[in-house]
Amino acid sequence: MPIPEEDRQAVVTATARHIHDVVSVLRELDFGDTPPAAAFHAADASDTGREEVRRAAV
Repeated sequence: MPIPEEDRQAVVTATARHIHDVVSVLRELDFGDTPPAAAFHAADASDTGREEVRRAAV
């Protein structure tokens, strides 16, 4: 069932505002000399319960 155009516009506008607010906050953060976080690669882990394999983010 399609959403009425007025409702769709309101949802899109609210989502865009939220994204803008989040990006604004992220831009204000000062990471200084913080190195990149380690990244998890799901393809490197197995279902056997071994430790997660982590690599430096590039």
